[in-house]
Amino acid sequence: MLKLQALSAVLAGVAIGATALAHQDDPKLRDRQPPVQAPAFRADVNGINAHSQRGGFTSEGVTLLSWLSLSALGGYDTGNDCWGYVSPSGREYAIMGVNSATIFIDITNPGNAQIIATISGPDSLWRDVKIFGHHCYAVSEGGSGIQVIDMVNIDIGVVTLVNVIDDVGTSATHNVAIDTVSGFLYRLGGSDNGCRIYDLNSNPASPAYVGSWNDKYVHDAQFVTYPAGTPYAGKQIGFLCAGFNGGWEQTGLTILDLTDKSNIVQLSSYQYSNNNYSHQGWLTEDFQRFYLNDELDESNTGSVTTTRILDVSNLSAPTQAGTCTTGLSSIDHNLYIKGNRMYQANYRSGLQIFDISDQLNPTRVAWFDTYPSDDGASFNGAWSSFPYFPSGTIIVSDLERGFFAFQTADIEIALVDDLPSMLPSNGASLDVRIRGLGSGQPDSTTFFLSVDDGSGSQDIPLAATADPDIWTVNFPDMTCGNFANWSLSASSTSGQTVTLPIGGSNYETLVADGAVTGFSDDFESDLGWTVDSTCTDGPWGRGVPVDSDRGDPPSDADGSGQCYVTDNASGNSDVDGGLTVLTSPAMDASAPGAILSYWRWYSNDFGGAPNADVFTVEVSDDNGGTWSVLEIVGPTGIECSGGWYNKQFPIAGMPGISPSATFRVRFTAEDAGNGSVIEAGVDGVSISAIECDEVNDCPADCANGDGVVDVTDVLALLAQFGNPGGCDIDNSGVVDVNDMLDVIASWGLCP
Repeated sequence: MLKLQALSAVLAGVAIGATALAHQDDPKLRDRQPPVQAPAFRADVNGINAHSQRGGFTSEGVTLLSWLSLSALGGYDTGNDCWGYVSPSGREYAIMGVNSATIFIDITNPGNAQIIATISGPDSLWRDVKIFGHHCYAVSEGGSGIQVIDMVNIDIGVVTLVNVIDDVGTSATHNVAIDTVSGFLYRLGGSDNGCRIYDLNSNPASPAYVGSWNDKYVHDAQFVTYPAGTPYAGKQIGFLCAGFNGGWEQTGLTILDLTDKSNIVQLSSYQYSNNNYSHQGWLTEDFQRFYLNDELDESNTGSVTTTRILDVSNLSAPTQAGTCTTGLSSIDHNLYIKGNRMYQANYRSGLQIFDISDQLNPTRVAWFDTYPSDDGASFNGAWSSFPYFPSGTIIVSDLERGFFAFQTADIEIALVDDLPSMLPSNGASLDVRIRGLGSGQPDSTTFFLSVDDGSGSQDIPLAATADPDIWTVNFPDMTCGNFANWSLSASSTSGQTVTLPIGGSNYETLVADGAVTGFSDDFESDLGWTVDSTCTDGPWGRGVPVDSDRGDPPSDADGSGQCYVTDNASGNSDVDGGLTVLTSPAMDASAPGAILSYWRWYSNDFGGAPNADVFTVEVSDDNGGTWSVLEIVGPTGIECSGGWYNKQFPIAGMPGISPSATFRVRFTAEDAGNGSVIEAGVDGVSISAIECDEVNDCPADCANGDGVVDVTDVLALLAQFGNPGGCDIDNSGVVDVNDMLDVIASWGLCP
């Protein structure tokens, strides 16, 4: 593969910034495809029937927990690398690179991944990130050296760009690697660079340059400090995927001793068989093997995906000990090793997981294909993975499809349909799928609903259906108007337990038998909202969102198309120099139990004064004569970094409000900070009131509701015996002898 071939593809019209051409592996540009547009998928709320959101993916032994497409991430063109961070509190965060930003995603509950912050950067296909302490270091082929990002306050939604280090050589960098034991950072590649070395120990926010090694171009590398008890104890060793002339010539594995940065020693240089372009690799945890992927052998030679297994027990004389393959034709890109598992991101065949207990004979044990149409040898699909979260969550970054969060498990539990917005007070039920993954087998005696509507907690077995993988969740009678606090759990025969919600918390669902909508506005037509502004730029406007580069929503919230958004224009668009107020028309809130619902978007973490402003929601019951604060969003927190959030408030419980027929709500976005970038959105505003059916005081009258418990009810019960049904009087999930005893005890006229 010649670099000229890649450049001709660029000249043919591929829209990637010119600064990206510094990278020596330009064939990626040839295969660019448009980003996949799809709403976010979160397993805690979206059922398995949401096929448009699942994207037609196939898998074995891997469960999809969340998928945030590039459009859901903020409307970017391409995805690239990913890494992970665990805060001192134990919360887990994914860090996802896209063409012009680094995105921070809270995956503490991986079934409900949420974007919490975005740090803009130079536009390029290539971006890489690594972690040291509470700092994230981001580099790009687009330039700007090293972006130093402080995550010390990430738990409250604050992530801050604190420095840019651009002091040595070209500003472009291809990859970044960190030896977290010794505390040294290595800038890799960028033009014809090898590795530039920085000391993170004394001041991680402003790392000091200490030296470089430029004998070869370094595409990627792993740097480790050998622990006590090993032959190279205390040595700082680099395993470099490198070669001459941009990595194209004499490509292979170079091993360096970097213990003395002023006297770096090359221990060996090894060219493996059928080498085309040495790309990336990783050590086993016993330091005996290095698994290496070549990025161009599949497309250049027509071979199947091939991972080289190199014996590095003698650093001065590495040898090739074997190979392994998925048997597919896709290109292997990045791989990582955790324990006896190897996690490969293999472009068009997605995430591939191997058992490497026998290091020379890896066995594929699980996979998830993020590029479902084919497994061809082209540069599309899964870019990288990160398997090191303590929870076992695995993340994957994808060129066209964005961010994925997965788990591997013996069994899987998933909603069949989307999470309901309310549950009826009598006879509520929903279906879930529970199935084994790989060799895992579910234990049906462990399938339970735990629920409490305020009257006490109950554990209720799930009911079987004709489909052995589908089980019915039968709720007990619950108090209308209360919230049901509930969760589901199931275990495998090996003792592994899975839950819904996945994060281990509970759902809170309104108990209601219906709802009457007094007002509803999806903003597809003008229902009389007004805008008042003192800002110099960026007032509220109704329309389809047109930009998402600087905190703007990439789309509306309810899928109708239009919403209200501040400064709905491309480029440098946001609220400047004052405030803009969006006020509703009069809305009917007179029905008992009326609830105000709306979607809102707010971003204030860009610019020279991030997290300095607030977004205010106020309500009025006297036609706007006086206003009471309903909520203030900001100045910090996870809801200040974009993202649509749905909010519901009982009107009767609002401060200073007596429900009336002239209820109004207003939304204020203000730029009071110097240099801050403020964007806001509002969509799907409604007022509704819940309906409650009369409570059935005679559940034993289960046949026809004729007011008499008699032989007709007995016959109906017998017909349903052993199965779910209307004669399941005690809501156990199955009609059984206990229900028969209830019928006998209730014999005669209903009370």
